[in-house]
Order: sequence, then C-alpha cells, then structure tokens
Amino acid sequence: MNFWSDFIYFFSFQDANINNVLLGTIILGFTCGIAGVLVILSKKTLIVDAVSHSVLPGICIGFMFTGVKNPVYIISGGMIAGAVAVYLVDWISSISRIKKDASIAITLSVLFSAGVILLNIIQHSGNSNQSGLTDFLFGKAATIIESDLYVFVVIAGIVILTLILFYQHFKIALFDIGFAKTIGLSEKLIQGLISGLIIISTAIGIQTVGIILMSALIITPASSALFWTNNFKKSIVLSGVFACLSSVVGVFISFLSSDMPTGPWIIVILSSIAIFSAFFSKKGIITKKIKAFKNKRKMLSDNLLKTIYTIHEKENHIKKGWTIKEILNTNSISASDLYQGIKILKTKNILANSNDLWVLTNKGIHEAKKIIRAHNLWELYMENFMQIQPDHVHDSAESIEHILTPELEAELLKQIGSKIGAIDNLNKPKD
Repeated sequence: MNFWSDFIYFFSFQDANINNVLLGTIILGFTCGIAGVLVILSKKTLIVDAVSHSVLPGICIGFMFTGVKNPVYIISGGMIAGAVAVYLVDWISSISRIKKDASIAITLSVLFSAGVILLNIIQHSGNSNQSGLTDFLFGKAATIIESDLYVFVVIAGIVILTLILFYQHFKIALFDIGFAKTIGLSEKLIQGLISGLIIISTAIGIQTVGIILMSALIITPASSALFWTNNFKKSIVLSGVFACLSSVVGVFISFLSSDMPTGPWIIVILSSIAIFSAFFSKKGIITKKIKAFKNKRKMLSDNLLKTIYTIHEKENHIKKGWTIKEILNTNSISASDLYQGIKILKTKNILANSNDLWVLTNKGIHEAKKIIRAHNLWELYMENFMQIQPDHVHDSAESIEHILTPELEAELLKQIGSKIGAIDNLNKPKD
C-alpha cells in the first residue's frame, strides 16, 4: 500500500482497533494537555516527574490484587501511588531541612525502585496475565482496547469537570495568590486540586507514552501553548489541541510502520511543536529578535527625524535642506547610523533629496511634530504628576516618545489639562 491509500484507510475509520488507539490517545493527550497549563503556572513541573515514576508500584499492586490487567484496578493503584508520592514530597520537606527538589528526587527513586522490584516479582510469579505489564514503562498505545476507552472517558470527564467548576478559583490563585487569600480561597485546596489533576492525568497517560515520557506529555503541550498566548483560557484550549494533534500524527506514523512506537512519536511531534513555538511564536526567540530590530530602526529614524526638525525650527524654516555633513555636525550619531536612518526616512517619504540636500517633506514635518509632542507631553506628566525634577525627565521621555499611542496621548492631555490648564507649544522642540 502506498502513502495515500494508507492515509485514506486510516482516516476513513474503518478499522476498530485503529479507532480505539486513536480515540484513546486523543482523550489522554487532551486530558494531559489541559492539566499541563495548571502544572506549569503552579510551578509543579518537577512533581509530574516524581508522580509519573511513582505510579509503577501502584500499577503492580493493582495487578497483584486482581491477577488480571483490569484498567480500573491498575489506574486506581497508580492514582493511589501518585497520591502517596505527592504526600511524601511535602512530608519530607516539612519534617526536615531537605529542599523540595531533593525530596522529589528521594520519593521518585524510592517508589520507582519499589515498582521495579514488584514488577520483577510479578514476572517470576508464573501468572500468564502479566504479559505486557512492562509496556507501562515505555508505553504501548496499541494495547488500548474498547474497555479502556470507557475508563479514559470517565477520568477525562472528571478532569474537565474539575477545571470548569474551579476555573475562576484556579485563575485567581495562580495569578494573584494574595488576592485569593483575601477573598477566602484556600491555597491548600487549589494546590491539592492541581496535584489531584496531575495524579489522574499521569495514571491514565502512562499506557500511551509510558512512565519515562509521561512528564513530557503533560508539560510539553502546555509549554508550547504558553509561547503563543498569555490568556489563561486560550492557553488551556491550545495546549489540548497541540496534544490531540500530536496524538493523531503519532498514531498515524505508527500505523504506517509497525517499527515506529506510538508514544515516543507523540512526544517527538509535541517537541517539534514546542521548538517551533520557542522560535516563531509571538514570544519566540526569532519573533523577539525581529521586533527588537524593528524597534531599533524606529528609534534610529525617529531620533534622526527629530534632530533634523530641531535644526529646521532653529533656523526659522529659512534653510530648505542640509548636507549629510551638516546633519552629522549637529548630532552625535555615527555616519553608518545616519545613512541607515536617512534610508529609512526616504523610504517612508519623510525625507527627500534635492540637489544633494536632504529636506523634510510635509509628511516628515507632521511626523516630527508627533514625536516632539509625545516627548513634551511625557515630560509634563512626569513633572506634574510624578513630582520629578525637570532635569530628570528627559531620558524617560526619550524612550516613551517612540511608543506612546494616540489613546495614551489623549489620556495624558486630559489629565495634564485638568491640572495645569491649557498647554501651549507641545510641538516645539525644547532647547
């Protein structure tokens, strides 16, 4: 079969086994994705790793209790072990001088070691049902069957319902714990709920990606989402979408080749999204570099325009143009910056060249007045409202003049006017 026939077959949903795996990974991915935002914002990322490694003994005990791989008992055992891990981390830190990160490492090591010992005991017990139990270490999404889906749906429903019911509580506590306390919100309750969501998400997610990669399934989609938006609700939805998308692609790649494990491929896709987000999102490295470059160009051209307009005003509009040497002599700007600034201003039709003289266009005069107006407004505001001495306000105004919006300018005019009355000569450069 070629790629396109495989593609059509996969997304035609004809195969019940593929549908079970696809739906199961989507449910698990979405659940972990939305929980991940709360985890990152509450600074509990290390706890996820501790819980994911600590659920192994619970899974083993759940199996030993029934003798079969019943998803209800196995997931319940994992949740109990996860809860024990969270309790031990806090308990060790509270009764000793051991820091939180060290107590996490201790708990993770001890419980994971206990899980490996129990797993070894089960493997030598002679129970034929223990086959495939080791898949929880590295994950094996192909083992998801229809009965697992019912458990996943119930647990995912609990996570989503908890998020909906306590959405405002989470939002307040995560962003302003001081305010949360003043209105009577219990910090312990919120932290407990978040820990509970970590435990639940981890317990159901290990079947897809395994104990080793479980923390990545929770943290990576949320990290990616937070690169794109600062909005709490949008970040939760986006994190869930990233996790679902990665789940679909991971299952599809695994379907194309039986040698490709589903869980690791889901994490690879999630990591690719995270890397792309880190570079190209609105808060990404490249986006910031581009923004910084544009801001630098704007400040350079604005300062040059202001310099030329100041000369224009001092000469009472008599002289109609200046040579590059004359402009250089009136400013500390370097020759390279001057040429770059002139190029920018010429492109914007702010400066024009006439007989080797650079002259301001009407648009240039208008733009220069806007910059000087913003500068003078901010100086007045700092002097009259912040009570700062006149000789200390210039540097601040030099920065603000480039970013002051018309809305802020109108508000400043309103406030300053109400205090000192009419304002004259805002468009005039100061000596």
